[in-house]
Amino acid sequence: MESFVELIRELLIFVVVMFALLIALIVVVSKMPDDNPLKRILSALSYRLGATAAAGALAIPIEPIPGLDTLYDIGVPLALLWYWFTFFRDVIRTRAKPPPPSSPAERQIRRDSR
Repeated sequence: MESFVELIRELLIFVVVMFALLIALIVVVSKMPDDNPLKRILSALSYRLGATAAAGALAIPIEPIPGLDTLYDIGVPLALLWYWFTFFRDVIRTRAKPPPPSSPAERQIRRDSR
């Protein structure tokens, strides 16, 4: 029994440390400039995760309704597949083509570096 309590304690410590690291990551990413590719990808990812969680939460009240639950069981996975496909497609496009420079100084730097 004592080893079980120790395991639970260590798991709780791990969860708290991971939560603190998540908060630190959120703070660091929020302080990045808006045109930073990492910030754009992580913010798009957070919207996708939120939509996926909302679709899962919406299943609970819909499942008892006959007919509507079948439509939900077919439609939501298809919609989520498309939603996630567009995320990965946009990430690949972003990595392949850098965004245009936002200021005249950045444009001059890019011209000079060629």
